[in-house]
Amino acid sequence: MIYTTLAKRNQIRWYDETRAPDETIISDALTSTHDIVASKQNLMPYKIYAVGPFNKDINQRLYNVSAHGGVRANYNLLTAPYQFIYTVRLATGNAKVNSDLSGNHKQPPMDPATYKNYWTIKNTNIEIGMHVTILSGLLIEAGLDVSYTLCFPDFDDKKEIWLDNELDFIEDDVQFLMSAGYADSSKYENSTEDRPTLAEVLTWV
Repeated sequence: MIYTTLAKRNQIRWYDETRAPDETIISDALTSTHDIVASKQNLMPYKIYAVGPFNKDINQRLYNVSAHGGVRANYNLLTAPYQFIYTVRLATGNAKVNSDLSGNHKQPPMDPATYKNYWTIKNTNIEIGMHVTILSGLLIEAGLDVSYTLCFPDFDDKKEIWLDNELDFIEDDVQFLMSAGYADSSKYENSTEDRPTLAEVLTWV
């Protein structure tokens, strides 16, 4: 079942701008993902901004930011009815974690001095990847298509680009963008970028 579902995923560049998935499909998928996604100590040190359906202003701004470095192929940011913006988050912790902290246990995602350092963000991005995978699977099961975008300027170093595009509702470092909706089949192009062989990426020891 999970193989069949995820095998349907393609990197969609163009979405059907005449129809949007019902918002309950999106909210149910987000709720279910939240309920089952793995997270170290259940801290969930990330935040998701769900944009849609068809917020053309924000779509255009996201596209502008992505295109700033010269990448203009991410038309999914213009045409998808829903966008998900993943950022880091200063985690507040739960009762168990906060109790452990009283015994000098450290949690970098909860420390303002360390929640954005290299090693903490590396771990946070693993968790974002798990969230994205589950959310993608649930949306694909519901008949939707998804896209992923990593082509955008660093939020901290190039914050003026994000602010110039009036994306000032974003509070922290953007790590990942995901789009969802129904693909525009008239504009779909199958990727010609072949995968490496399994032997190239897998070694049994």
